[in-house]
Amino acid sequence: MDNSLIINGELVLYGPIGFHDFWEGTGFTAGDVVNALAEMSGDITVRLNSAGGVATEGAAIYNALKRHDGAVAIIVDGIAASAASLIAMAGDTITMPLGSLMMIHEPAGITLGPADAHRKNAAALDVMTGVYAEVYSDRTGQSDAAVRAMMKAETWLSPTDAVAKGFATASPEEGELVVADATFDYRTYKNAPAHLAALSADRKAASLPMVAVMAAPQNPRKEPPMNTPAPAADKNQPANPTADPVVEPVMTGDAVTVKIYQMAGRAKMSFEDTEKLIKDAGGSLEKATALIIDAVADRDPDKGRNTPPVATVTADERDRFRQGVEKSLLSKAGIAGGEVNEFSSMSLRELARASLEKAGVKLVTGDPMIMVGAALGMRQFVMAGGMHTTSDFVEVLANVANKSMLKGYLEADETFAKWTAKGSLSDFKPAKRVDLNLFPTLAEVPEGGEYTYGTIGDRGESIQLATYGKMFAITRQAIINDDMSVFTRIPSRMGRAAIRTIGNLVYAVLTANAAMSDGVALFHTNHKNIGTGVINMANVDAGRTKMALQKDPDDLAEGGLNIRPAYMLVPVELQGTAAALMASQYAPGTTTDPNIVKGIAEVVSDARLSTDSALKWYLAANPGTTDTVEVSYLNGVSQPTLEQKDGWNVDGVEFKVRIDAGVKPLDFRGLYRSTGA
Repeated sequence: MDNSLIINGELVLYGPIGFHDFWEGTGFTAGDVVNALAEMSGDITVRLNSAGGVATEGAAIYNALKRHDGAVAIIVDGIAASAASLIAMAGDTITMPLGSLMMIHEPAGITLGPADAHRKNAAALDVMTGVYAEVYSDRTGQSDAAVRAMMKAETWLSPTDAVAKGFATASPEEGELVVADATFDYRTYKNAPAHLAALSADRKAASLPMVAVMAAPQNPRKEPPMNTPAPAADKNQPANPTADPVVEPVMTGDAVTVKIYQMAGRAKMSFEDTEKLIKDAGGSLEKATALIIDAVADRDPDKGRNTPPVATVTADERDRFRQGVEKSLLSKAGIAGGEVNEFSSMSLRELARASLEKAGVKLVTGDPMIMVGAALGMRQFVMAGGMHTTSDFVEVLANVANKSMLKGYLEADETFAKWTAKGSLSDFKPAKRVDLNLFPTLAEVPEGGEYTYGTIGDRGESIQLATYGKMFAITRQAIINDDMSVFTRIPSRMGRAAIRTIGNLVYAVLTANAAMSDGVALFHTNHKNIGTGVINMANVDAGRTKMALQKDPDDLAEGGLNIRPAYMLVPVELQGTAAALMASQYAPGTTTDPNIVKGIAEVVSDARLSTDSALKWYLAANPGTTDTVEVSYLNGVSQPTLEQKDGWNVDGVEFKVRIDAGVKPLDFRGLYRSTGA
C-alpha cells in the first residue's frame, strides 16, 4: 500500500491526531497508522510532532504500536502534547532532542445540551483520565497519584525533565533546535510556554485556530468535541459522576471563537463577514448564533413569505447511514470492523431503498428492478427530482467488496514473500537493476608511498511491470435475491487470485529456468549452482558449499563470496523429509554423529514446485543481503486495487481488480538447484 505516513522507511506522525487539518494538510488517524504499520516489519522509527487530538484515537495508535512485531523507537521531532504524549509512551526508546517538548494533562471536552449530557461527558472524561494515567504510570514507574497530579496541573516537560521523570529514555544535546507543530493554537492550553502561545498569536488570519479534540462527549447535537482547558475542580469535591455537578463554564473564549468559525463555515459566510460577526458577538455564542441565522435569512429569496419549513437530510446523517450499513454488512460477511446494528435485519433490497430515501431521491414507480437500479447509480429517467450522481449504496458495497478482497489477499496461503525481495518501479518501462561488484582489496601503502585508485564494475538484470486483472459485477438481480456473495466471497476469491498470480510468476522463475542477461540459464553448470541427489545431509552440505564458493564477476573475493543459504524450497512431497533434516540433532541413521546442516535453512514448500517435479529442491540466500528474486510493484503498492464504474454491459455496477507487478531473478549466485535424483 502506498502510505503517505511512511517517509524514507520511517513512520512520520505530524499534525492533529484523529483527523486531517484541511488548511495545513497535516494530521493522521488510527486507521492511517494501522495501514502504515501493515507495510512495515521489524524494528521501526516513529517521528512524532503533534500537539494532540482525539483521545481515543491516541489510545488506539498507542496500542497499534505496542502490537508491532519489532522494536519501536520514538523520536519527538518537535512536540508530543496531550494525546501525542500517550503515543510516545509506546516506544521501546523515547528520544527527545534539544528543543523538543512533551505535555500531559487531563482530557477535556465541550458539551452542548441538557444537564444529563454534561454529567455523561464528565463521567467519560473521568474514565479517559484514568486510562491515560495508567499508561503514564506504567511507563514511568511513578505512582498513579503522582501522575494524576501532573495531569491536573497540565505539566510541560523539557527533554531533561522528561528523562528524569521517566517519560523519555534519552535527550541528546547535539543537533539543531526543533520546531513544534505550527498548525496548533497553543493558547488553548492554560500553561503553554510563552513562545508557543506567541507562535499561535502570529498565525496568519487565513489559517483558522485549531482546537484539538481530546474526548468524544455524549453530544445530542453531534457537534465535534474540542480540547479546551478543563475548569479547575474543587479539591474537596470527589470525582463522582453521579453527584450533583458543580456549575462551571463549559467553553473558554478560544473555544467559543472556534465554534463560531465552524458555524459560519457551514453557513458559507466569507472570512471577512465571519471576522465582523465575531467582533459583533462580543464573545457570546448565543448572540453569534442569532447573527448567523439573520445573515442566512437575509440572503434567502423567500424571506418574509409564508413558506412551510423544509426538512432536509444532512451530510452527517447520510455519513452515519453509510457507516452503519457498511458495518452491518461486514458483520454478516465475518470481516473485522463489522457490528450488529439496526441495519442487520434488513435485506439488500431494503437497504437499497433506504439509501435512496436518505439521499432524498423519490421514485415514481414501484418496480423493484428500477428501484435497485437507481440505488446502484444507474441513470434512469423515472426518478423524480432529477438524478443523483453519487450512490451511497454503491459506495457501501464498494467498501465492503474492497475489504473482502483485501481479506482474501492477506489470508491467502502464499509462500513466495518469505524468500523474495520486494521492489518498486514508477512506470511500465523496462528498468535495469544494477548491482555493484566488489571493491578491490585494499593495497598496502608503504611509508611515504602513494595511494592508488581502485575501480569497481557493475552488473544488472532488466525488470518490467505488467498489469494483471479481472472484472466482476454486482447486478440488480443479485441485490433483489439478497445474494451477498457478489461483494463478499467473490471479491475475497479475487484477492486470493491476485496474490496467487504473483506466486505463479515467482515459482515459474525457478521451474522455467529462463536465461539471464549473460545468455545462460538461471541454473546451469556455467553458473556453478546446480547439483544432484536427494535431500540428505551430504547433498545439502554440497549445495551450501557451492553457494559459499561462488565468485564475483571480477574475481576479487578471495576464496568465494561466502553466500549462505537461508531457505530450502521444496515440493510438498519433500516437506517432511526436509523439515526432519533441518530439525534433527544427529546425522540421519546415527545417534552420535552431529547433523552438520541442522537449521541452516528454513523449509518452504509449495505445490507449484510439485507440478514441475516432485524431486527437485532448491536453496536460496537471504534476499536482504544477496540478490535472488525480486517482486516489484508499481510505486511499491503490493496489494490489489479495486476500481468501480457504472455497468453498461450488465444491469448493475462493474468492478475491476488489478495488480501491477513484475518478477525477475537478479542474480544466480544466491540460488542453488538439485535435480533430486
